[in-house]
Amino acid sequence: MKKTLLLLTTFFFAFNLNASHMMGGQMTSRNIGGLTYEVTLTAYRDTLGIPIGTIDQFNYTETGGALWSAIHSVPITNMTVFGNGVEEYTYVDTITFPNGGNFELWFDECCRNAAILNIVNNFSFYLNNKIFVDPTNSSPVFLNPPITVAQLGVPFSYNPLPFDTDGDSISWVLDIPLTSGGVPVTGYSLPFSDPSSPFAMNPVTGEITFLPNTIGHFEASFKVNEYRNGVQIGEIRRDMQIIVVPSLNAPPIVSASANTAPYSGKHYDVLPGNNVTISLYAYDPDGQSVTMAASGEPFQFANNNATFTVTNTSGSSNGEISWSPIASQARIAPYQVVLRVSETYGGNTFQNDITFSIRVGNFTGVDVLNHETIRSIYPNPNDGNFTLELNAERSGSAKIIISTMIGQQVRSIDQNLETGTNLVYIRNANLPAGNYMVSILKDGIQSKPQNLNISK
Repeated sequence: MKKTLLLLTTFFFAFNLNASHMMGGQMTSRNIGGLTYEVTLTAYRDTLGIPIGTIDQFNYTETGGALWSAIHSVPITNMTVFGNGVEEYTYVDTITFPNGGNFELWFDECCRNAAILNIVNNFSFYLNNKIFVDPTNSSPVFLNPPITVAQLGVPFSYNPLPFDTDGDSISWVLDIPLTSGGVPVTGYSLPFSDPSSPFAMNPVTGEITFLPNTIGHFEASFKVNEYRNGVQIGEIRRDMQIIVVPSLNAPPIVSASANTAPYSGKHYDVLPGNNVTISLYAYDPDGQSVTMAASGEPFQFANNNATFTVTNTSGSSNGEISWSPIASQARIAPYQVVLRVSETYGGNTFQNDITFSIRVGNFTGVDVLNHETIRSIYPNPNDGNFTLELNAERSGSAKIIISTMIGQQVRSIDQNLETGTNLVYIRNANLPAGNYMVSILKDGIQSKPQNLNISK
């Protein structure tokens, strides 16, 4: 008996045959004028489970200050067959808040799938969306739909592509799933994986990877924090259940080449006015049909957006991502573009995401030769997971020093640097919330410190 699961809009939840049906999703909010918001819950149902409720309950609560709250009963607005034994249900509500400020939107339902291997008990399922209400702000969203199944012993890669339409700074991190009242479930562990490739989420690209080594259902949860002017103003959450299945399928072989250095790489620096084109080829050893699709922020621009063209043939697929960014699109933080490769084998549709990063701007200025410098920290503020963009005059060993604002060292991280630009990912700095300074110590010389804000 085959069972699949999925994740999408801040709500991912799985049920077994007898008592459950919900597989995942998320709750997001979009400003449609003044203090009025359109709130969307996209939920996924296992078709082997019990029917989904035709009406669900949205809860709205003001956080801090006044104690305003509201409860809306929201009917299903749309249902589509998502595939892999999954149906997609959409619930859309409209609400006008009484005033601006911080609010929490939440959804609570019993119960999670008892078949989940990395949750000890059968807890209720809880999703939320924290939002700063004003006439301009909307919550972040996920640009990529879920991947429902993983193949035993085959590397799994999925990128939900968190994105903020307002241009606010966002960061993301793996988290513990929540139960009723927003309380973390007890007895939770990350999905089981080969020790050589543990379950992890890249703090820069958002890509989730692991090497499944156990058949069964697994729950994963992550949250996206939204910041504006150094202050956290929002949060969305996605719960994700992954079903690991055995299969004799041989995954597609994917190759990529670009018109700019590194020609076979996955990270590119592009000057405004120049073009970057990534040519892609996928071949399936089993001769199964292969399809490719691309998504990401560069495709979202109303003007001067990236393009993706694809030709699918029997057993292979050819695609091309092309973009010529302009000066107004230059920034330090990289744009993420994700290629999704899909094939069907033995009744399952297997998918994997490949993430390409594109930075737009001039990153080879004179400051690169001014010994070691920190060009940027992003996101900043962050929750202890962040990226340093470092410039090195020459290669060699260095130390990344994190200090308090009065100069007391609290962390020292050894790092090998290459000549030129280096991206260093700091995972779980394990520091209390507050303001810090970050600098590089190399060859006895310490760089000018940069401010770091950790907000949890």
